[in-house]
Amino acid sequence: MFIIGTAGHIDHGKSALVQALTGIDPDRLPEEKRRGMTIDLGFAHLTLSSGEVVGIIDVPGHKDFMRNAIAGMWGIDAALLVVAADDGWMPQTEDHLRILDLFHTKYGIVVITKIDLIDQPDWLDMVEEDIRGRLSGTRLAGAPIVRVSAREGTNIEELKRRIETLVSSIPPKRDIGKPRLPIDRVFTVKGSGTVVTGTLIDGTMVEGQSVVIFPGNAQSRVRSLEAYKERTARAQPGTRVALNLVGLERQALKRGDTVFGAREQVKSSRILDVRLELIPQLTSPLKSNSELVVHLGTSEILGRVVLLEGASLKPGESALAQFRFKEGVAARIGDSFVIRKPTDVETLGGGMVLDPLAHRHKSKDSKVLPSLRRRESLDVRELVLAELDKSKYLMSEDILVASHYSQAEIEECTKVLQTEGQLVVAGAYVIDLSHWQEQSGNILGILATHVSLNPLEKGLAQADLQNRINLPKEAFDRLLAVLVTTGKVLRDGSTIAPHGHKPRLSGDQEATVSRIRGLFQKERTNPPTRKELAALLPGCEKVVRFMCEQNMLVELSDGVLLEYEQYSAARNAIIDFLRHHGRISIQQLRDILGLSRKYLLPLLIRLDEEGITRREGDERILAQR
Repeated sequence: MFIIGTAGHIDHGKSALVQALTGIDPDRLPEEKRRGMTIDLGFAHLTLSSGEVVGIIDVPGHKDFMRNAIAGMWGIDAALLVVAADDGWMPQTEDHLRILDLFHTKYGIVVITKIDLIDQPDWLDMVEEDIRGRLSGTRLAGAPIVRVSAREGTNIEELKRRIETLVSSIPPKRDIGKPRLPIDRVFTVKGSGTVVTGTLIDGTMVEGQSVVIFPGNAQSRVRSLEAYKERTARAQPGTRVALNLVGLERQALKRGDTVFGAREQVKSSRILDVRLELIPQLTSPLKSNSELVVHLGTSEILGRVVLLEGASLKPGESALAQFRFKEGVAARIGDSFVIRKPTDVETLGGGMVLDPLAHRHKSKDSKVLPSLRRRESLDVRELVLAELDKSKYLMSEDILVASHYSQAEIEECTKVLQTEGQLVVAGAYVIDLSHWQEQSGNILGILATHVSLNPLEKGLAQADLQNRINLPKEAFDRLLAVLVTTGKVLRDGSTIAPHGHKPRLSGDQEATVSRIRGLFQKERTNPPTRKELAALLPGCEKVVRFMCEQNMLVELSDGVLLEYEQYSAARNAIIDFLRHHGRISIQQLRDILGLSRKYLLPLLIRLDEEGITRREGDERILAQR
């Protein structure tokens, strides 16, 4: 399925040529009939001898309707560049050729029309020679030239044969499973409702499928689908399509909106990174921060351009640049665009979208420019690596959604790059290799610093460590597991420490441990609480925590502390009593252990929490195990 667009100056016979080729008059508006000129886009189709149907978009040639012409030329596969034999090359011929060149249209046929008005063959030879000279250096250089008369039908069959040959040389349209349809026409059909038309690209659409309209993300369903006046259940990319949409009013849609096949495929941003080139015919440079109209798809968006390689861009030169808009734009990597002045019909240049989900950059940013240049090849490997260079890590399903590659192609590329050691796949995430290595180093550095400043601690809580690492939890857990497996870090429950780390005491701290132990030995029935220790030995908090971690002390609720041996003996005594007597009260426990209620209640609560005892009224029994 392919689309051919006309191009050329006003009154050079584009519409008449389309009608002669197809039998369809593309001028559909009453005003076009009255004025004898094309104002808006016209549509027709040509059935080739092979049975293949080629869509044709007829564009207006008058400079006042250039915006409509640009919308029609975006996304076409080939062009019929029309030049009238009597007029020859004219200003809008030149303008349309520039636009075709900016849209990277490299397939086409030049058609010299109205040859019935010329009696001198030498004149036609001169016109053809002039055309070839003007095409030199453009993407249509070397295009075949056919002389026709639409009125008399001269060489129309020859032109059809040339079109068939041309179409056979164009690579087939790719179906990447991400269908979108830039809307070029909206109307209402009585009894059916709202209909939108456009050229379907990037995927297949089927009758009954759900769709999303950008901007606004309104949801709808395709009630019915037509291609070239025939109802069909399925439309392939490269087809002119009419969609009858459910639940949307005509007023809610306009040219420039886009129909997407799924909500997750709509990725929009107010900032685009682009390769921008100016046409050489301009008389003045383009300054950074200039206001522009950007033609992208069938839309026109007002925005500003920020040049990333200098303060201005001279005619005929190209540079990396950034568009900044007030509204979101849903473009894809590799999309072509044209720029114009907001107050003039003059075409300034065009280019290609490199990053449709860009961040703000400063001019001449040494980190950004190489990554953008990497994108220019449009190679899937380079694009995946450039995406990771920008974002450091992404969910697999989000990589290059706004590109001209299918999910299967992206996943296959990711696997190859992982095998080559150029990226890391951690669960649902794909991570830039240098970022992975950097975060690995950060983990080791954070842990080393922590235990250096806190030598008494076993390490750092895993949750605290994760909060300081720039990775999602799933990827962090994977990286931590790698570091544990390779012996670079130690895991003790939820505490992480560097390899070889053991809590250690200074001489003063060892003395503090001895003093604390002495206090507990001296006060067996009335041991000091954490608060009382802090008052007796100011600054001992870290030592107390160390003693708890090393099972020298056991901390109960309310800051109550017991020596580990005393706690263990008390627990065993309670268990033994309950095995023989079934129940125990606080009074009985006081008689057995010689401790006051201040210590006994926290002790029982601890045993309840450990699942050793269970409270029944004012007594405790052994918990069922």
